[in-house]
Amino acid sequence: MKQKTVCGFLIGEAGSAEKAEELARAFENCPYVAFIGAFDDQFVAAYFVPKKLLWWLESFRDTPEAWGLESATLLVTNGVKVTYPGEFDLRLPQEKLEVAPCGAICKECELLARCLGCPATIYYKGDDFAGNG
Repeated sequence: MKQKTVCGFLIGEAGSAEKAEELARAFENCPYVAFIGAFDDQFVAAYFVPKKLLWWLESFRDTPEAWGLESATLLVTNGVKVTYPGEFDLRLPQEKLEVAPCGAICKECELLARCLGCPATIYYKGDDFAGNG
């Protein structure tokens, strides 16, 4: 089943170049990441997520401190309005993990009741991610 996707472009103020680099490294293997990097003290990322996880993207902007940021700007578009890539394939490990690539432990997260969990983990509760549908 194809899911509706959204693309989020995040620019976060990390407070230092070291913190921005640390955040970029922590999320580099996130299955939803299309681009990630550190530019001086800014953490910059492009994410493709199922539409039902829009709240997760918005949490970077709404509660940046929970992610280790001082502030964040988030631009969101419907995935089908993204010219390139036309479809986005998750970068998943060959075997499902106990701990998410970013270090999160889904089974211990207080948001798991609302969240689908990370698709790289054994705790993922979502449908197969199948592009921009």
